[in-house]
Amino acid sequence: MRKINQGVILAVFFLSLILLLSGVVSKILKEKRINENIALLPSFSFMTLARDDFHSADIKNGPVLIVRFHPECEHCQYEISQILKSDIPAIVSKALLISSAHPDSISKFLKQFNYIDYPSIVALADTSDSFGSIFGKDIVPSNYIYNRELRLVKVLSGEVKTETICKYLRIGE
Repeated sequence: MRKINQGVILAVFFLSLILLLSGVVSKILKEKRINENIALLPSFSFMTLARDDFHSADIKNGPVLIVRFHPECEHCQYEISQILKSDIPAIVSKALLISSAHPDSISKFLKQFNYIDYPSIVALADTSDSFGSIFGKDIVPSNYIYNRELRLVKVLSGEVKTETICKYLRIGE
């Protein structure tokens, strides 16, 4: 009886270990697939605040800054305000400000910064909530910096100083 109990315990232990390892391997493979997907500017389509489609295929050269934000996030509010006060709009060919918030909420938030004064700034609504599946993360704020050839230079998660963003954008020039 004692050997049967030990056998059951060992079987449960090894099954648990196999499940744990398969989960880790699955997560690593998913992360690798996403990293390969975003190594070059991935294909995506989001809605502009004018309710038109914006496609990544329309971007022909960089540098490009993609900022994932939410209008109610204090860190996002600060970062967006600093980006629009900095040299970033002049450095990039496009700065895409993408949020899953309602387009009216995005518009109201960005109007306080006169973002329409910057031709390189494009505000987009992720109405289908697909950003996370494309870029692998849905952290706000997060920044994806692409160089002139639209190759990923750096991913920055959380609130970052504009000096850091500019440093990586200049690498991409």
